[in-house]
Amino acid sequence: MAVLKGGINGPFSGRVGNIVGYELNGQAIVRSLPSRPKRKPTKLAALNQQRMKAVSQFLRPIKPIINWGYKDLAPPGSRIGSFQQAQSYTFKNALDYDGDNNNTPYVNPEKVLLFRGEEQPPKNPRVRREGNALVFEWDPLYAGRHDEIFVAAIYDGAHTFDLLTSGPDLSARSYTWEPFGSTMMGKVPFHVYVGSKNTFTDKLSDSVYLGVV
Repeated sequence: MAVLKGGINGPFSGRVGNIVGYELNGQAIVRSLPSRPKRKPTKLAALNQQRMKAVSQFLRPIKPIINWGYKDLAPPGSRIGSFQQAQSYTFKNALDYDGDNNNTPYVNPEKVLLFRGEEQPPKNPRVRREGNALVFEWDPLYAGRHDEIFVAAIYDGAHTFDLLTSGPDLSARSYTWEPFGSTMMGKVPFHVYVGSKNTFTDKLSDSVYLGVV
């Protein structure tokens, strides 16, 4: 059932026959439902479906990170949202294939960008785990400037994540972060990503992958 949001002449959300209405970045979008193929998919089509499934499974649990990290690529009014931007990038750049399992596609976390932007990331960043905390260090980059701050994210690759959107400025050269409000969840390994944010423009850098801790 569709819902009229602005009277009979306004936009609607929901399904009417083969038409679906929804809102994306403040714009009313109307599209037709995809047709279901009656034939068995070709090997290439089946592989493409597996690739899309792998990308969606990896990104869906961290949609809050993606919406924040790709905001510069999907400003208000854009017809392609931040999650779709991340799906496209990951599909094209971050898929590998399991040679021991019939070449099944999977997302390589090392190739994923959780943040996208033109700012410069921390120089030579490092991380180590100390108890429930993560200790980050990086080389000095901007002498006498304090407009670039440190940001980070961790993700177990399945469902658990945390995001640091406002760390110290890069002149600090180090930072100790206690995710999840001071308690890491058991001994689960996490993929670690870091970057920077300009405090004046709110623009981000591309994320840098630091491995698993």
